[in-house]
Formats: sequence, C-alpha cells, structure tokens
Amino acid sequence: MKKDGYKTLFSLFLILLNLVCAAVLTAGIMKMGQSGYHVETWGDILKGRSWTGTSEYEQQAAEAVYGAVAAAAQSSRLEQNGEYDPDRIIRIRDYLEDRTVYDMMPEEQKKEGICYRLGDLYQWSLKGANVRQGVLLEPYSPLFYGSIQEYANACDEEYNAVISQISEALDAVRKDVAEYQQMKKSWSVEAVNVRYALWDLGNGNVYTNVPGLQKNDLRQEELESCFYNMGSYYSFDSRSAGVLQKNIGEYYSYNTHALLTELGVHLTGEYQVYVGIDTSFPVTDTFARGKQAYENAEKLVSEHMAQMAVSLLILFVTGCWLLWKLAGYIGGVLAEMMSHAGMAVRVCILFGSYELLQAFLWQLLGKGAVAVFLLVICKLAVLFLLIREGVQRQKLLEGVRSLADGEQTAPVAEAGLFPGNRQMAEAVNHLGSGLKNALQEQMKSERMKAALITNVSHDLKTPLTSIINYVDLMKRERIDSPKAREYLQVLDQKSQRLKQLTEDLVEASRASSGNVTLDMQKIDLKELLMQTSGEFEERFDARGLKLIADYPYDPLYVEADGRRLWRVIENLYRNVEKYAMPYTRVYLDLAEEGEQAVFSMKNISEQPLNITAEELTERFTRGDESRSTEGSGLGLSIAKDLTQLQKGTFTIYLDGDLFKVTVRFPKYQIG
Repeated sequence: MKKDGYKTLFSLFLILLNLVCAAVLTAGIMKMGQSGYHVETWGDILKGRSWTGTSEYEQQAAEAVYGAVAAAAQSSRLEQNGEYDPDRIIRIRDYLEDRTVYDMMPEEQKKEGICYRLGDLYQWSLKGANVRQGVLLEPYSPLFYGSIQEYANACDEEYNAVISQISEALDAVRKDVAEYQQMKKSWSVEAVNVRYALWDLGNGNVYTNVPGLQKNDLRQEELESCFYNMGSYYSFDSRSAGVLQKNIGEYYSYNTHALLTELGVHLTGEYQVYVGIDTSFPVTDTFARGKQAYENAEKLVSEHMAQMAVSLLILFVTGCWLLWKLAGYIGGVLAEMMSHAGMAVRVCILFGSYELLQAFLWQLLGKGAVAVFLLVICKLAVLFLLIREGVQRQKLLEGVRSLADGEQTAPVAEAGLFPGNRQMAEAVNHLGSGLKNALQEQMKSERMKAALITNVSHDLKTPLTSIINYVDLMKRERIDSPKAREYLQVLDQKSQRLKQLTEDLVEASRASSGNVTLDMQKIDLKELLMQTSGEFEERFDARGLKLIADYPYDPLYVEADGRRLWRVIENLYRNVEKYAMPYTRVYLDLAEEGEQAVFSMKNISEQPLNITAEELTERFTRGDESRSTEGSGLGLSIAKDLTQLQKGTFTIYLDGDLFKVTVRFPKYQIG
C-alpha cells in the first residue's frame, strides 16, 4: 500500500509541476502575444533581426507598394501637375467600364459616347441627378452637343439609357473624387513614411506625394537618388519591364503593369514607377508603430526567455510520462467505443485482425505448405463472406431502385442477412411503406379536392342560373325607381362574375389534375391570334390600350386542341385587359424558333408587381393586391396548366412593372 501511495504522490507532484511550468510558459506567451506578433516574429527576434529585416515588415512594405501604385494610378486620372484637374474629359461609357479619362477628344470619336468635363460632372454629382417626368435636369451641357436629347437624336441612342448611364457616372465620379481627396491626405508626406512617384515619359507628368519632384524638368537621376537612398525601395520601368527592389518582400506576386491597367491609370506612353520607404520613420504611421511594437516584443522575449526555456524543458521530460499514462486511459476508452462502432470501423477491425492472423501463422508455422494451406482456407472464407456481403448489398440496391421507380410493393427479404444489412433492409421496407401511405394520402387528398370543387361548383350552378334568369326577367320589367335599376345592374354584374368564377374553378381543377380530354388538330396559330386581337379590339380601345402586333408572313401551324388553345390565348388577352396600365402599348410577337412556335405579350402593369413570376401562376394570385379588379386569380394558372397539357411551355418575366408572358408550342409535324 505504501508503494502505491508513493506512486500516487509522485504522480500528483509531476502533475502539479507540469501545471506550474505550463502556467509560466502560458504567461510568457500571452505577454509576448500582446505585442501583436506571432511565432514567426519571435523567430525573427531570436535570430537577431532588426525590424526592417522581419517578415512582418516585408509584408507591410509589399502592401505599401501595392497601395502606393494604386494611389499613383488614381492621381493620374484626376490631377495635373499635382493638382486636381477639372478639365479632364470623361466619356460616360468608357468611365463606367474602366475609369478611362481623356485630355482631348478627337473629332472622329465625338459620336462614340456622350462626354463631359470632370469638374462639371463632379459639381453635378454634389447636387444630384434630378429627373422630373422622365426628363433629366441639366445644370451642365455635354461637350460637343447642346443637350442630352440633342446627343441622343444625333447618335441614335435611347434617351432613358443615356440618363441611366449619366446617373451611374455621377455616383462613380463623386465616389472617385472623394476617394482621391482622402488618398491625398492619407498618402501625404506628413501622414506616411512611404514615398511614391509615377513618371509619365510620354508627356513628362509626375504623379507623386513628394513635393520636390513635381516639376517639368525632372531628371531620372533625381528620382533614383531620392528613392534608392531609402532603406526600402521598389522601381519598375515599362520600357524594359525591369525591376529593382530592396527589402520589399512578396510584392513580386503582383504584375505592376497589369495592376496599373486594372486600376485605370491615365498615361500617354511609357512610364516609370518608384516607391520608397523612409526607414528612419520620421512620421508616426503603421511602420513606426510596428517598429515600436517590435522593440517592445524584444524586451518581453529577453525578460521571459530563460523562464520559458526551463519550463519547456521540464514539460518535455515529465510530459512524456504523463502522455504514456494518458495513452493507456485513451486506449481503454477506444476499446469501449469499438464495441459500439459502425460498419466501417468493424470492417477495419476485421481487416486488421486478418493481417495479424496471417503474420501470426507465418511466424508460428513458417512459410511451409501447412501455413500456405491454412492461409488459403482463411482467404477462401473471407472471399465467401465478401461474396455474400456483395449479394446482400445487391438485393438492397434493387429494393432501393424499386422504390425510386415507384414500386412500393416489393419489400427486401430480411431473412439470412447480416445484422447491419438487416437493419438497412428494415429501413428500406419502412421507407417503402411510408412512401406508399404518403402517396395514397396525397392521391386521396387530390381526388377529394377535385371532387369538392366539382360538387360545389355544380351545387352553385343551379341557384346561380336561377338568379341570372330572374335578374334577366326583372330587367325586362318596367321599373321606375333609378335606385332599383342600379341595384339590379349590380346584381347582374356580380352574378355574371360569380358564374365566370365557378366555371374557372372547374376548369382550373381539371387542368391541374390532367383530367382533360384533348382533341389535337392542326391549327394556324397566326390566324387564331389575329382573330382574338380583333375580338378584343373594342375592349382594348375602351381602356386606351394600343395593340402592336408582329406576325410572320406565312401561316404558322401547331398541333393543339383548338378549344384549349383558344382558352389559353383568351386568358392572356383578358389579363392584359384587366391589369395593363391604361393608355399604354401592348406588344404581341409571333415567331418561329427552330421546331417551336413562340408568341409573347408584353405590357406595363397598372399596379406594382411586388411578387415573383412563379407566384403569379399560382391559383387565386393576382397582381392587383387590393383585389379591386374583376379578376379571379385563376386565368394565368389555367393558361399555364392547359399549355403544359398540350406539350407547350409557359413562362412569365417581370422587370419592375413590365409584364411579359411567353408561350411555346411544338410546330405541327407532317406525317
């Protein structure tokens, strides 16, 4: 007992010693971590590197080069001789595409897009685009034209499209100028230790944050002297693609020319790029703060390194023993888990056991004939088990496939299966039973709904027919009271609407369930559309709708049920009549596309369309959410179902208040 007690005390002592060492090591790591550096930085400190030789500094330097190149590119677009240049020319289309600006616009390019001066656009952007009744108020006229409308007429462009581009460009210019102004502050010599210069060799312009370099007679020797004397620098010459750099890090992952092109730099020819970092750090910026934090980290390392090294050594020596004890405990837990393991784990255990048995037989019996014979028997046994497993899995696969094919009456036989496969077979059989019950319930529900709609509609027709007949009889009587005649008119309208709704309900039920007998014939779709257009001409005129139709020259035949096809087209025309904005145009297009006949109708909705195209084809869904119109919400649903029953497609496209429906039918095939 005393020996076991000593072991327990020794174990407790080692655990406590490890906890103390871990606490010392953790405290040192936490204090070092507060400097904001990772293990790589500690490695740099232990290697005796200065701040400018660390990977952290090189990463910051690479990011600084990237940012400086971007700042120079932005300056090239918006300034001249170090100052904001409002006289730069902006062609709206080019500026939106890649931020291109121009110093002058050749005569032959003046019609390739509407142009403004940069300063005018910026002042305009501060005021905002003001559009009244579809007309943009123009505080500034475009270059080369008196107005936007004059440009649109001369260059054959849509006025609204030009307005949209100008509005988008105003936002872009306001944002770019604001970023440019912020960039000038952020990259000034008073704000950062980074210096940059982009020298346009074509016109001699220099875009830089170094005031002494902004002059017309700049020489290359001055640039090289300014930047190559700094602690870190980077230069790029577009003429030779030559690069010189010192202590910059991984900036080479960027292609400077490609970066400038992507950023929309404004240059007239070849160029040179210079970026330098003043490593004396006269300005308190990211580099200066990083240096100070690095020096603080060096102090922390020197203060805690001895304690951390001793603690780490003790943890390594005593931790091995504790890990060995922990491994024994984990092994016991794993053994318990194996007894409840799944199929994959059990297969791995069986495979490992087989390999161990083989090694044991080789070791026990050698490599003689007896050992080979026993191993062959073991392999044949394993082969038999694998074949049996494969046959059982094939049965399971066939059962699953039968379910996928809709056969719920072919359960998988569970007798003779391995335990794991038996559980899977039970699950498949239960799934088949559940699927069968679900389908039966669904079919029962669909039949009940169809029967309910049919019966209710039939029960409504008898009294509704009497109401309509009596209303008609009363209309023939002499009624002196104006109020009574008015009430009678309301009764007539509502009863007729109720009659239409009842008929739509029955037809929607039949169409959605497929309970419709089709009489497929050869039908001239062009003639049918023209006939329908004529019948709805007066109705459209009553609402101020102008139908603009585009038909092919020749007849276009489809194979369809004439009565059902007429119902589809009539519903589309009725939808336009009820929901189109008065005094607008309605477009009807019929065309032949491959082996299909396609017709579409477009109109502007009177009410906002705040729903999706899919929702519009659901039953009782109407674009008029206030339900103030006479529609039932079934027209588009019926039209879609009838189209699909005739092997056609029915799609709706919404864009704001634009409503477009496209119907496709296979063309009539001879023979």
